[in-house]
Amino acid sequence: MIFRFSTPLCISICDYLFLGRQLPSPQSWMCLITLLVGAAGYALTDAAYMVKGYLFCSLWYFIFCCDQVYLKHITSSVEMKSNWGRVFYSNMLASVPLFFMMASETDKIYSLSTEEVAIVGVTVVLGVAMSYFAWLARSLVSATSFTIVGNVCKVLSIGMNVSLWDKHASPVGIAYLFLCLFGAYFYEQAPLREINSSSNSDLVSYRSIACRKLAFCRI
Repeated sequence: MIFRFSTPLCISICDYLFLGRQLPSPQSWMCLITLLVGAAGYALTDAAYMVKGYLFCSLWYFIFCCDQVYLKHITSSVEMKSNWGRVFYSNMLASVPLFFMMASETDKIYSLSTEEVAIVGVTVVLGVAMSYFAWLARSLVSATSFTIVGNVCKVLSIGMNVSLWDKHASPVGIAYLFLCLFGAYFYEQAPLREINSSSNSDLVSYRSIACRKLAFCRI
């Protein structure tokens, strides 16, 4: 959680460098820091807290930030007739390895009962819905805002866990979770910025320059 809730700080800078956003306002910076403090406080008050795998966490951190920024770049630069196009291509590419895995489990697949097939069907529908609304949200907000929404979802999941099972977080830990929600609520998305062209006085969108930067980085 500490690693995940610190990603908006990094992604907000990437928004500025590559996606043409302004840097967050002082209020938004405070909200991002509040998210980090809330996550750290919750983790440190957890009875099962244990720090392991720093190398893996560092690798995950780098990949996660690149993923958030690049996917936002895709939604801004690659035109689709509808949001369903993004859903189709992302899920189609991800499902290719599954076809090879299915070849070795055909007997199990054919032996599934009607109830089991129905359960799998429900999970497929839910997965498609999650993909659709994730891509739609990503296209409407900045990479930083989308990351914060994803982080808050994790906070809500912890809240559900507290209400359903016996192993609850401490009152201090719950207070830190509310602190995370507080920071997310008052965060304001940084607007796009514009710069003056060197060749004329017309204002040009910084997004085109950012896209060229990303393309150069990929090369």
